[in-house]
Amino acid sequence: MSKFLFVVPPFFGHISPTLSVGTSLLEKGHEVAWASLIPIKEDQVPLGGKFHLLQGCWEKHGDEIRQILDKQDLGPSLSGVETWKLALEETYIPFCRIMHEEVDLLMDRWKPDVVINDCITFVGGICAFKRGIPYVTTTPVPPDLGVHALNSPKIWAWQQQLMFALQRSLGVEEEELIFHSKRLNMVFTSQQFADIAEPEPHMAFVGPVAGRPNQVAFDWARLDKRSGPKIFVSLGTLLEDIRKAFFERLIMTFKDEPLTIVAATKPDIISQWPDNFIVQGFVPQTAVMEKMDMVICHGGFNTVNDAILNELPLLVTPIAYDHFHTAHLVEKAGCGKKIRYKRMRLTDLKETVWELIQDPMYKAKAKAVKESFLSAGNNAKAVALLEEIAITCKETHPC
Repeated sequence: MSKFLFVVPPFFGHISPTLSVGTSLLEKGHEVAWASLIPIKEDQVPLGGKFHLLQGCWEKHGDEIRQILDKQDLGPSLSGVETWKLALEETYIPFCRIMHEEVDLLMDRWKPDVVINDCITFVGGICAFKRGIPYVTTTPVPPDLGVHALNSPKIWAWQQQLMFALQRSLGVEEEELIFHSKRLNMVFTSQQFADIAEPEPHMAFVGPVAGRPNQVAFDWARLDKRSGPKIFVSLGTLLEDIRKAFFERLIMTFKDEPLTIVAATKPDIISQWPDNFIVQGFVPQTAVMEKMDMVICHGGFNTVNDAILNELPLLVTPIAYDHFHTAHLVEKAGCGKKIRYKRMRLTDLKETVWELIQDPMYKAKAKAVKESFLSAGNNAKAVALLEEIAITCKETHPC
């Protein structure tokens, strides 16, 4: 059996799929651990797994970490270039520097056989590379290949310069960028949905993964009493500043409509919710989806995956970051529509929701994408790829 260490960012949307893969690895008898800057609830950690909160980072850099996390709500007000700067220069790279010492110590102490670093958590790959430990990158969203040397030369050069400077500052003098694995990049979607005709050889589309613990209680009796279409609405775990305005628009649009909205948000952001809104801060999302007729979300990919796996049409209201790329893919696949949050008029919102519910084409297209998801292999494929790397590297050590 082998020891696998997931190095993940302080964003639950990126942590979530690794919990599913980790659950499957644990079921096969492997040892599994996670390292991150934020804690997760004890019942979210798969049975037998270890979640290492990098407490030393908070003791040395607590104010900086809080400032970076607070900045994430600026996304909706920024231009595309400004958003990319916030992401790379003001979030991912600082987190890498902050986490570096503690991840170094953890790898020396725990001695993983394989490191799995999330695509925005560069420190996992850098620390593993320096030790000769095989490492894998996980990408929870379909890669947006729009920024490269041919069509965005200035942005590409700026990005390359930043990343080489980061590597050198952390003791890596290689003439190539190593923070992402060249051995294996597991992408949690299908190649068909990602719309990438010629992926790089190390890119493996394993489809969505499932099985992470989620024991959140829910008022199923109230939901079952409701008649008419049921819609799940989520803005993920970030974007706190716009939640009130977002849900006020939904209330104005749907409070008198013959449907039910299950809203995954803190109830106290609105003083009085209409009777046809069921509101809860955290929900057992995968189970709730089974009872829905459609989904409204900002483009968070765990929610998009769950919707498609339940053959549900999607209305995506992209706000910032990778939301716009995801919304584009949803429309291209024919399983939903998008309305930009800043342009979301109430009449358009109502008309689009009823179109998605009533036109069977969207559900049929979602089913087609679901089939591509399932054929990608999911948890079993992800585990097989990781086990293969662990075995190969043990046989040919050093790897």
